[in-house]
Amino acid sequence: MERDSLLYKLRRKTQVAARYVLSDETLSKIYYRLVLGKTLHLKDPKTFNEKIQWLKLYYYPNDKNVIKATDKYTVRDYIKEKGYGRILNKLIGVWDDVNDINWEQLPSQFVLKCTHGCAYNIVVSNKEEANEKKIKKQLRKWQKEDFGNFNIEIHYSKIKSHRIICEEFLGDVITDYKFFCFNGEPQFIYVSTDLIHDRQAQLGFFTLDGEKIPLKRDDYADIEQMEKPSFFNDIYIAAKDLSQDFPFVRVDFFIANNTFYFAELTFTPGAGMMPFNPDLYDQEWGEMLHIEHLINNEDA
Repeated sequence: MERDSLLYKLRRKTQVAARYVLSDETLSKIYYRLVLGKTLHLKDPKTFNEKIQWLKLYYYPNDKNVIKATDKYTVRDYIKEKGYGRILNKLIGVWDDVNDINWEQLPSQFVLKCTHGCAYNIVVSNKEEANEKKIKKQLRKWQKEDFGNFNIEIHYSKIKSHRIICEEFLGDVITDYKFFCFNGEPQFIYVSTDLIHDRQAQLGFFTLDGEKIPLKRDDYADIEQMEKPSFFNDIYIAAKDLSQDFPFVRVDFFIANNTFYFAELTFTPGAGMMPFNPDLYDQEWGEMLHIEHLINNEDA
């Protein structure tokens, strides 16, 4: 697993140290060059990645709804306020301190998440086989981290309470439907499966009609077809409603047990360094994201 490697840990430490020395703008430009091999234009962003970079530096860190919706615990209140409490996964517990978790009282299957970052998740499909000590050690380590330091996702840094939540286990194989929503309108979906298993995850991009988009991620196996569930229109409406407050957000759902559950709201996919293959989609998606009025207000 990459995050257990020495190189990964060294990179993380270097990113934290760099933020004490260099400005967020400068670091964003450096990372953009290193990851995508391009120059980042912040004064007049054109591509999707450039506009996400602008939003994550100048807009999202100052939006209270974004901060609330980024936190894996407080987003639950946001979802309820929007009238979608029914699609929240069952909450088993929430704690400020790992030591407060009563392992014996947890069910045989569950999912633990730190609320202040991305991929801070531990899936326990069999509690009897799980290493409680190791899991709690990992959670303590994550709680100490400022996730915003790693790729200059400042809205994560604005989350002050680094809590742990426990949610109901939904199954061994879960399909994710992730709606890319531009200015309150869902436009594209990417479908992914097998993200909780060790084998390579699968991912595919599709139109809302279920047609395959010839866009690939080289780090994922490609999904060629999308099966639209009978409740697809309900998911679409939920994505549209939940995206209204934001210039861009990816609204993510789990498909399991013949229904759908809210997963998370993602404001900066790939931290604004999403690899497009072919690259032309970076330009096309950028043209669909209208933030000129926000840039003008910032410059005024």
